[in-house]
Amino acid sequence: MSKQRPRPCHPRPGFKAAPPAAVAATGYWRKRIFKNSYTHRGQRVAVKGWSVKIQHRRIRRTFSLAAASRAAAAIEAKAIYQTILNQGWDAVAPPGHRHLIAARSGAGDEPASFPKTDMQYWRRRLLRRRHRLLPDAAPLAGLSARIGHAGINHYFPLGTLDEGAASAKAREIYLAVVREGWGAVNQRFPRELTIAMHWAENPLAWTYATVHTAVEGPLVNVLSRTTDHAQQVNVAIMEPDPSVRRALARCVNRQAGFRCSATYGSAKDALGEIPESAPNLALANSSSPDLVAVEFLNKLRRIIPDLPIIFFTTYEDSDQLFKATPGGASGYLLKRTSPERLFEPLLGAPEDRDLSADRIALHVRRYFQTLVESLSARESAPDRTKLTPREHDILSLLSKGYLDKEIAGALGISLWTVHGHLKKIYNKLGVHTRTEAAIRYLHK
Repeated sequence: MSKQRPRPCHPRPGFKAAPPAAVAATGYWRKRIFKNSYTHRGQRVAVKGWSVKIQHRRIRRTFSLAAASRAAAAIEAKAIYQTILNQGWDAVAPPGHRHLIAARSGAGDEPASFPKTDMQYWRRRLLRRRHRLLPDAAPLAGLSARIGHAGINHYFPLGTLDEGAASAKAREIYLAVVREGWGAVNQRFPRELTIAMHWAENPLAWTYATVHTAVEGPLVNVLSRTTDHAQQVNVAIMEPDPSVRRALARCVNRQAGFRCSATYGSAKDALGEIPESAPNLALANSSSPDLVAVEFLNKLRRIIPDLPIIFFTTYEDSDQLFKATPGGASGYLLKRTSPERLFEPLLGAPEDRDLSADRIALHVRRYFQTLVESLSARESAPDRTKLTPREHDILSLLSKGYLDKEIAGALGISLWTVHGHLKKIYNKLGVHTRTEAAIRYLHK
């Protein structure tokens, strides 16, 4: 698969192109194939298959190869080059389908594209990640796949380290999406989501955690850790997606002092049933129009006048969250937490008899103040002099929410060069994620 659009390539002074006879030899390509890597959430991830960079008429592009062995990959790379030479770039990347191209050798060594129904398509898109099957469970290594259809994308944990079984599972999920739609699939297969809790607006202060949706069992099926029910904070969850409601209920119930007392799928359900659950705190999805409507919020406050409401948002992953972060007039703070510490800014709140919106704001302010003050002088003022000018450019764009491919386009460099710079930036700043790097860069 081509990793990027064709881009102009300007030969270095003194550069000499290889003679046609050399390019036509399989041995030439054997020396030019390689195994790529990229940075995901601060970790180096190795691409499983072979890749090759092909240049023709001052255009250069990177291709992933389907062949498993080096010898077969060299033959495949040669076949792609011959097709480009004879038919032009459009022969290997039809307009509008560049992101689906995956060259492979077939009859007559002509490259063809893998359809999404092909197991090889998914085998080459597997990611090794560490998952928490339950919010307080130890993380387990496993393979995941990012599955997209109709403009929507989600990460799905595949429950195995076996590439064949994982590829089959990814294909099964994709076909189910095509046939049944996202609504049905979201209730059958667990997804990986990033949930951001909105604690304050200005300065914007959020915590976020990565969780798996829960597709089976009752909505509230885990007992709270708190044994003293008099000191429990009863939490009502308002979220349209049942699988997300289950996941949030499990997260809430695994935190000392908090208990999910009820869940609601719509504003209508909440207004009709919330008086019976008598919650001390409500969570509402800010992306659901009926849950953020002024009319609904006014009615809810008439029913329970002093009920604090904390909004949250779900994202495909933390990169999407960072890009979507609106910021604030006084800046913003983002803090990653684990699923079992979703209410970390409210530690100590269950002992607070008056859990009003003002008291919650006080707990949140103390939490983030402590977080900032805990930074050492060295951490508070990272030595930017050890960053190169190019690394400064990349960090500047990163802090504005640019994706890696957008940084590459803005600076006129390849995606892989961006990944290489990010690895060095993480090491120099002592961080592990793009969010931490941006915060360190922006911190005065």
